[in-house]
Amino acid sequence: MGAAIEVVLIFLAIVVFWKFAGMCKKFTLSAGFKKGVYGLTVVGLLVLNVLAGGEMKAWVVAGGFIIVCLFTLALMSETQPQA
Repeated sequence: MGAAIEVVLIFLAIVVFWKFAGMCKKFTLSAGFKKGVYGLTVVGLLVLNVLAGGEMKAWVVAGGFIIVCLFTLALMSETQPQA
């Protein structure tokens, strides 16, 4: 039963991510903000790797999903043209 719940949660996360990525195409962000999000992504994933140790915990997976969504926002959004 636990494996079936995990599979459903994975598919749910994929659907949420897919919808979020489509929504991110409508945003316009400055180049500086995008660079900041890229840096935050690198630091966040390194910190989560260190804190996770060898055992995957639910908060590490949730934190990783949030960081990936931030990275997707920066990657999929348009860059504002400079004036």
